[in-house]
Amino acid sequence: MRDARTPFAFVAPAFALLGFVLLSPVVYAGWFSLQRVEYGAPTGFAGLLNFRRLFDSDSLLPTFGRTALHTGLSVVFTIGIALALAVWIDRLRPRLGFIVQTIVIVPWIISTVVATLLFRWVFVNDIGIAAYFIGTFTGEVSGILTEPGGAMGLLVLVSVWKRIGYAVIVLLAGLKSIPSELDEAARIDGASGWQIFRRITLPLLKTPLLLTAVVLTLSNINTVETPLILTGGGPSDATRTLAIDVYERAFAVFDLGSATALALVMFAGNILLVLAYVRLSRWRA
Repeated sequence: MRDARTPFAFVAPAFALLGFVLLSPVVYAGWFSLQRVEYGAPTGFAGLLNFRRLFDSDSLLPTFGRTALHTGLSVVFTIGIALALAVWIDRLRPRLGFIVQTIVIVPWIISTVVATLLFRWVFVNDIGIAAYFIGTFTGEVSGILTEPGGAMGLLVLVSVWKRIGYAVIVLLAGLKSIPSELDEAARIDGASGWQIFRRITLPLLKTPLLLTAVVLTLSNINTVETPLILTGGGPSDATRTLAIDVYERAFAVFDLGSATALALVMFAGNILLVLAYVRLSRWRA
């Protein structure tokens, strides 16, 4: 009789290598955050000094607020638009639906750096095509990237545009998994289209919606390319997110101790979000 532990012996090396690759940076960062760092090198044990300096910083709370605002708006608009597109695509003929899916997924597969640079060139003051049209119709010089509200709005727009393809694919897959017999039975019973969507479709899309929300939340919190290239965190720190804060602490002012501490705090927040998803995915209304 074959030993039940044999399959685990075959996959153990792969799991060990994967665990080392994933966990060793976290362990090293945890050790590094407890060190006194000078000129990029640890010089001695500092305990929780780096965390204390991080939480004593007056800029941390506003940065957290801007990150929450950017992430919240991006996730809400992405899921809302993606859900509407997924429902629409699901009702199209197969060939037309495939074409629309291909178009929608293009922003997701484009390099984030390239896409962000394109948006920056379009909306850059004075010479951008968007600035030209805004100036033509309003008679005023566009200052989207120089106004705090405009810069944050543009950052949300780019984030939604970049990630909407992923959300559409996940939600569309969830819609395809719903048996058509449920809709037919509800229509026979006299249910309207809105009632079917609210009482049948949405509840059955709970897991895809939760998965999409968590992935989009993590992606928006941790992304550094989009705000760094689009606005550089400006104007006047209006788009300075936690990811930008980590980057600038580490590579602009070379405060690697507090940068590592902030990165670990963000990592802990990511873990909590994943645990919340696992918990909510098991919940039954």
